[in-house]
Amino acid sequence: MTISKTLPAALAAAGVVALGAASATAADFYKGKTVSIYVGSGAGGGFDTYARAVGRHLSKHIPGNPAIKVQNRPGAGGRGNANLVYVSDPQDGTVIGALGPWLALEPLWGQPGVKFDPPKFKWLISLGREVSTCVFFNKSGATDIKALMKKKKIVMGASGPTSSMASDAFIMKDVLKLPIQVIVGFKGSRRAFMAAEKGELDGNCGLWYSSLQAQYMGPVKEGKANVTLQMGRHPHPKLKDVPFLYDIAKPNELERKAMDLVFTQMDLARPYVMGPKVPDAQVKTMRKAFMDLAKDPEFLTTAAKLKINIDVVTGEEIQDLLQKAYNSPKDVVARARKMINR
Repeated sequence: MTISKTLPAALAAAGVVALGAASATAADFYKGKTVSIYVGSGAGGGFDTYARAVGRHLSKHIPGNPAIKVQNRPGAGGRGNANLVYVSDPQDGTVIGALGPWLALEPLWGQPGVKFDPPKFKWLISLGREVSTCVFFNKSGATDIKALMKKKKIVMGASGPTSSMASDAFIMKDVLKLPIQVIVGFKGSRRAFMAAEKGELDGNCGLWYSSLQAQYMGPVKEGKANVTLQMGRHPHPKLKDVPFLYDIAKPNELERKAMDLVFTQMDLARPYVMGPKVPDAQVKTMRKAFMDLAKDPEFLTTAAKLKINIDVVTGEEIQDLLQKAYNSPKDVVARARKMINR
C-alpha cells in the first residue's frame, strides 16, 4: 500500500524535474541568441503586421528570452522566402518563417520554383482563420457585385500567381465568367491596394477580413470603395450584407470540393513554420511559446489595437488539414487547378 500511494507522487515529481530540465536546456540554447522571423511579403501588409506584433511579445515566452528580429523577404508570392526557410536558412531553431498559406498547396498546383515539401515543414501555429474579401473602387464603376459582373474588363493586382490575391481573382474569373486580368508583381497587398486607390487597378481580392479591418476600411468608410464580395469555406458573420461567392456561383459538387480545397488556406491563414531539419526539442519549445503568446494579455491588447484577429490553429491541426488536402481525389485537384489558372 505504501508503494502504491507514493509511486504516483514520485512519478509526478520526476515529471516536474524532467520539465524543469527541458526548460533549462531550452534556456541554455536560446539565451543570448537572436531568433529571426522572416516575412515573405513587403512591409505594411497583413503578414507583416502580424509578425511585428509577434516580434514585440514572443521573446518572454521562450526560455532564455532571445532577441526577436522581424525581416521582410518579399518576392514571388512568398515562395523565395519559403524556399530559404526550407533549404538555406539555419536549421537550429533560430529561424521562423511567416508564410503565405497558399504556399502550403503549391505542389498540388505544379508550381515551378518550389523547393519545399509543405508537410515536412515544422508547422508551429497559425494565429488566424480568415474570410477573403474583394474591394473595388467607385471610379472603376464596380459599385456592387451586379455592376462588377457587367464590366467588359476588370484589372486586378497580386504579388504572385499563386498568392491569395491572384487565386481569388482567378476563381472569380472561372466560376463567375468574369473578364478579369491579373497583374502580378506587387510587393504585398498594401502596394496593390494603393495601385487600385490611384486608379491603376479596378480593385483587389484576397484582402482577408482581419487586414480589411486593420488597413483597408478607410476608403470604404469614406464612400470611395465597396466590399463587393467575400469568399472562403463559410461566410463571415460580420459581413452579412456582402455577397458570398458560393451563393452567387452555385457550384456543382465537384466545383464545391475544388473550391473547398483552394480555400483550405483560409483555415491556416497566418502560419509560422520552422525548417524540416530543426530538432524536435526546439520545435516543441517554439510551439509552446506561440501557444503561450496567443493567451498573453499584452499581446492580445496589441492585436486589438492593430485590429488583427487571433484565432489559433495548432501545428498539429495544420498537419491534419494538409494531410486531407494532399489526399484529395485527382479530379478535385484538376478542377481546382483550372479554377486558379494553374
